[in-house]
Amino acid sequence: MNSGRSSKVWLKMVKSRVKEIKRDIEITIGNIRIGDGHPVRVMGVLNVSKESFYTGSIVNESTIAGKAASMISEGASLLDLGGRSTAPWSPSITIDEETIRVTQALDVLLPMIAVEEVLVSIDTQYVAVAREALDMFRDHELEDRFVLNDVSGLRQDPEMAGWINENEVPAIIMASHYVPGDSLGLDEIIADLKSSLSLLDKDARVITDPGIGHWIPEKEPPYDLDALGNLSVLRQLGCPILVALSRKSFIGAVLGGATPDNRYFGSLAATAVSVVEGAHVIRTHDVNPAVMDTVRVASAIRAGMNWKGT
Repeated sequence: MNSGRSSKVWLKMVKSRVKEIKRDIEITIGNIRIGDGHPVRVMGVLNVSKESFYTGSIVNESTIAGKAASMISEGASLLDLGGRSTAPWSPSITIDEETIRVTQALDVLLPMIAVEEVLVSIDTQYVAVAREALDMFRDHELEDRFVLNDVSGLRQDPEMAGWINENEVPAIIMASHYVPGDSLGLDEIIADLKSSLSLLDKDARVITDPGIGHWIPEKEPPYDLDALGNLSVLRQLGCPILVALSRKSFIGAVLGGATPDNRYFGSLAATAVSVVEGAHVIRTHDVNPAVMDTVRVASAIRAGMNWKGT
């Protein structure tokens, strides 16, 4: 068999089938570009909240450095640091407690990222926490590595949008209407994200998040499955797209009630679909060769006409 001819036929077939994707979505944070024409970025989850739904993501002062170093070495471009569990059933903590957790973790992380090309997003809904964190980044001359991740879509703290505009910090905004993740269906997801975006300056650097997960009782698995299968419609917002699906409940439902500990392979499958559908950032509890290979192969499928091999 003529392998050269086979490759040419395959490439011709791919080019005839792949839809052209306009490369007009891009932001730059630090030295990392996120968007069309750039590698899909992987964000590793670091939870210093002992209340988090997946215990495998929980770190403390003695384990955070090792976990972060492992994620960076495996290829993570971003680390998402959270001091408060956002799972709807989690017990509440004070803003002061959240601030203490985040700042103690940053004492460890910031010296590490000073020598690495990696960003750190602060997963918080409160300006008080974000302000303390940003001050620490500035003290380490790492302000350009700071990202805010607000799962409330700027709705929890009325001062958040103004603070983002004033400090010109990049932000991840999740689709939310009244409470985090309560947008039901793609129409509501898009409408709620547009509402949040309207609060920010036109040149703000924003990454959108459709809010996958069982955030409210009414949000059953079909909503998440439909959103992931039609993720590309979010491109109309003109922002890079982040998907946070790792070990979420819809995967457990599809797999017959699997617990978070048993949703890893389902997460890989959903990750592949998300990348093919246009995700620019994958937020995951697991940063390892399997996840990185899943992202890489799915990216090649999405951009098949640009295939160059290994």
